[in-house]
Amino acid sequence: MMFGSINSSGAVIDCIAEGSAYDIVLPNQTERVQNIAVDIGGSLAKVVYYTTAAVGRQGGGRLHFKAFETDHLDLCIEFMCGLVDRSRIRDPTDGPPAEPVIMATGGGAHRFGAELRSRLGVEIRVVDEMESLTAGLNFLMREVADEVFTYSEARGQKFVSPVSEAEDLFPYMLVNIGSGVSILKVTGEGQYERISGTSLGGGTFWGLLHELTGVTSFDAMLETTKSGDNTKVDMMVGDIYGTNYDKIGLKATNIAATMGGVYRKGLDKQYSDADIARSLLYMVSNNIGQIAYLNAQLHGIRRIYFGGYFIRGHPLTMHTLSYAIDFWSKGMISALFLRHEGYLGATGALLRGEAAPTRRRACSFTENFSVAEPAAGDSSGVSALGMLDQQADRLERLPQLALPYVPDTVDLAADEGQRLAWLAALERSAHELVALVERGALDAGSSDHVGTEDRVDAGRIRAFSILYARHLQRLGAQPLAYGALTVRGILGLREQCLREVGLGDVFAAVKRRETKAALVALPQCVAQTDVLAERERLLALLGNALAGNMFDWGASELHGALASGALDLAAARERISYSPQRLNNPGAFADRVIAQGYRKVLVFVDNSGADVVLGVLPLARVLTQTGATVVLAANSRPALNDVTEGELKDIVAEAALVDESLAAAVEEERLLVCASGSAGPCVDLRRLDPRLVALAQAADLVILVGMARAIVSNYHARFTCDSLRIAVFKNKMTADAAGANVFDSLCLYVPGGGSRE
Repeated sequence: MMFGSINSSGAVIDCIAEGSAYDIVLPNQTERVQNIAVDIGGSLAKVVYYTTAAVGRQGGGRLHFKAFETDHLDLCIEFMCGLVDRSRIRDPTDGPPAEPVIMATGGGAHRFGAELRSRLGVEIRVVDEMESLTAGLNFLMREVADEVFTYSEARGQKFVSPVSEAEDLFPYMLVNIGSGVSILKVTGEGQYERISGTSLGGGTFWGLLHELTGVTSFDAMLETTKSGDNTKVDMMVGDIYGTNYDKIGLKATNIAATMGGVYRKGLDKQYSDADIARSLLYMVSNNIGQIAYLNAQLHGIRRIYFGGYFIRGHPLTMHTLSYAIDFWSKGMISALFLRHEGYLGATGALLRGEAAPTRRRACSFTENFSVAEPAAGDSSGVSALGMLDQQADRLERLPQLALPYVPDTVDLAADEGQRLAWLAALERSAHELVALVERGALDAGSSDHVGTEDRVDAGRIRAFSILYARHLQRLGAQPLAYGALTVRGILGLREQCLREVGLGDVFAAVKRRETKAALVALPQCVAQTDVLAERERLLALLGNALAGNMFDWGASELHGALASGALDLAAARERISYSPQRLNNPGAFADRVIAQGYRKVLVFVDNSGADVVLGVLPLARVLTQTGATVVLAANSRPALNDVTEGELKDIVAEAALVDESLAAAVEEERLLVCASGSAGPCVDLRRLDPRLVALAQAADLVILVGMARAIVSNYHARFTCDSLRIAVFKNKMTADAAGANVFDSLCLYVPGGGSRE
């Protein structure tokens, strides 16, 4: 396991002090196994298996990934025996389980098929290798946000935007590099053909290098290439011409003849085994790259994906393939690589099973890094793979979202200052959360009236703090270990870690307490703005929405005031600086509402308590009075003190009891509540609950409330309809990134089709 003392084999959570260390036993690792698939190659055996949902985890089940060296196949079979035993666990609500069937692919599925049947005692169903590869690739490209990337030594790893429903995934070419090379043209689901290949592949590199240097381990071979200098072995263009051959576009540093410098006495080249290793790696990779490019040209394909054991995350191999594609295409095509490239076959084989999770209903998956595995065969030791959690529905894109769309405001991998600041701040916040729990600040009320269901377990919260801190420390050392490093990602990881240790809603009691107090204050809050003239009322409502957004337990700067109860709406207004002007134009929004009004408004709400009750609801109330239908989109699952769909429905119902206008809007279905599909503080507008997308079809205004939804994510998002962002900069990192100050406001109206700038 990646994080040393994390023990993920048990079914309970325990924290046992050993000096300053703890043993963390995660609860979701003994779930019932429903599907198993294995891809046995010449070097690695990759297992993908699907488990049903544990108590406290909504949606569907979970996909897991595990790899073993084929030379130690006994360990793989032993592991699979445990999975088979777990597949026979009876679910009392679902009757006796069906006898498991293991889907197998790869050459080893034939070679070791009889041994698998004998030792596992179940049916082994062999699936075509190429069919499995393409099915697995299609699935992972759609479901994993940071699956596809480009690589070069100069630019490093750059992730490619995931395929959206509006884009064509096909056609593409998959170059699978193992001992040899197969080149597949894929034109649709289940539609592929092998269009080419070459015997000059990984086996060529391994065999020649072994004969020339005596090295026997592939890992040792790859390690050797790192220190080699191929110019001491190869004949370069400069060795022939003394300079560039500009007339035909060849640089002096281009290779003229692989290992051609060895026999030329006049060159007097002195070389080592490492130099030979690098020369051979370049020879194989450059030739594969050229063959791949020529096939792409022949078939009119612009997307070339590389996979197979030969790559296994080796930077120099990826750089060489990228260089070859870039060179031959004159920069028009990029080589594309895959984080799960070692698991394509096993994933595709699992999906071919009759009871595969994606066959039962349309659904989406989200990568969960709370428990992560090293990528299969990854020699770099940097890349890691999370589990894939199945969502209840197929998540969809907001219809009003303009493309291209990048949800994240800051690339933490590229901005070292922001990265260090965010990682340090979130590690501190994890420790502060432990302190809040130990002080009882998150309990329902006084200790005399706190039920056990309202108490946050101190042992679990300490387990979370240690687990999350270790992830943050790893990301500090290896920023791209989990894919693109963004604030949205590490905030989501925090919620995943909380759920993994069995803490579903840490702020549940706080949310109930603050919401109850806010509902008492609602009638007076509404009465104060109802007496104002129309424009002044709209401006006051926007001011209240900003003030309400200060009630955010995710902001460490506000913990003291929130815990003591010293912050009320008036005090919050006093702390906000309604500047800078370039980020605030509330008057433009008020004028637009008065002049034309809106038909349907979609509001992505933020926090429970005063934020939604005294900030969002009064604004929604007035918009319904102008004739608009307002849809309030709340989190599908808890995150910090963000309000969830279920909680918001209760809040709206209670608010309607004390306000006739709200009651009428609810009765006439002009005020609706729907789940957003989000399980974290930020929102990815490409992955929304399909019910919300259906309700949003006619929306002509999108409102994003809160720092996470409007600043950390979606700050640069563009919409085909009007949009309004309402938030407060509540920490230095977000303020610095926008050129603002802490507690500056963002109340920015942008007409449809416009940009934030």
